Amino acid sequence: MRVLLATGRPPWPPWRGDQLRARQLVEALAPAHEVTWLSPPADGEPAPTAGVRRETYRMRGAAAASVLASPGLLRGWPLQALPFRQPDLGRRLRALAPEHDVVVLQLARLLPHLPDVGRTPLVVDLIDCLSLNAATRAAVDRASLRPLLKLEARRLAAAEARLIAASRAALVVCERDRQALVRHAPALADRIHVAPIVVTAGAAPLPTTRTAGEPTVVLTGNLGYFPNRDALRFFVDDVWPALRRAVPRARLLVAGDRPSRTAARRVAAAGGTLVARPPDLRALLATATVAVVPLRCGSGVPLKVLDAWAASVPVVASPFAAAGVTAEPERDLLVAASPAEWAAQVGRLIADAALRARLVEAGRARLAELTPERVYPLLRQLITGG
Repeated sequence: MRVLLATGRPPWPPWRGDQLRARQLVEALAPAHEVTWLSPPADGEPAPTAGVRRETYRMRGAAAASVLASPGLLRGWPLQALPFRQPDLGRRLRALAPEHDVVVLQLARLLPHLPDVGRTPLVVDLIDCLSLNAATRAAVDRASLRPLLKLEARRLAAAEARLIAASRAALVVCERDRQALVRHAPALADRIHVAPIVVTAGAAPLPTTRTAGEPTVVLTGNLGYFPNRDALRFFVDDVWPALRRAVPRARLLVAGDRPSRTAARRVAAAGGTLVARPPDLRALLATATVAVVPLRCGSGVPLKVLDAWAASVPVVASPFAAAGVTAEPERDLLVAASPAEWAAQVGRLIADAALRARLVEAGRARLAELTPERVYPLLRQLITGG
């Protein structure tokens, strides 16, 4: 079968979850199907997977004024979709789609290009439920932004429903997001499927007795992404002082892409260490005693939980983050909501080596469900039907 994958971002460097997902789609499909990957070009991009045809389009930058003047606003498009309305992408889709048996559009942000697919069967890889992302952000962001975020959530929900209705299958990476989409489009529930992200652990668990000297608490993520910025602020401002009082030897390590100056100042004021864009995240995680995931909003799977499990680091997560990985509290990870609960749960994990070892074992068992051997056949089935 001939599959055309259209993405809004270049494939390299793969720092974001949608870029990782696109690469995994190609790896899953290429051995048995003819795959064309249409995206913006990338500097330093490695050679494509064998058998994959690479096509590119020009990504035209858009000033804020021109984005806000877009006719898409009057059509009810989400703000997030407006920068992805790219004339060259539309032209390339209209030329390439008829040559293929199925088109895969990635993310609801490509809604403006739905008409360009024409009559070719469509699969939409939503990855996350972006309407859930905007709605949960509205609950914690500044009061002045909440009306706009709620409007964006409604527009995203309508965009997601429209894309699902036009497709033969819609993919998301976790059950929580599937349920959110079903609430907006109950008549289309049978088209919405969970297809998880692949994450693999090392061959053997790493040591879990990382408390000699200073036990290290690590927080990771794309620090330019609002849910992670909010999580960092909450943990450093509201949790860390109480945790340091309970465990004076504890050390804070924060790592991730695009940290702001505000984030750097916040970590420094807490006496922590900030590593921007770590070259080897798993090696950095391997130095930690506990990984914390204090997300209060967002969507999709919090990859930082899976990365910690892959590095054999036990996790304390918010209820929201735990739901994103469908984790069972006390079996797969510990859960905390209030600052007092966070300080207590992280302190408990630092003090209990047997608990750390048990959670590491459970996390690695969960990763066994996310290998290419388990996930890629599902992706092929959902996209190609065979």
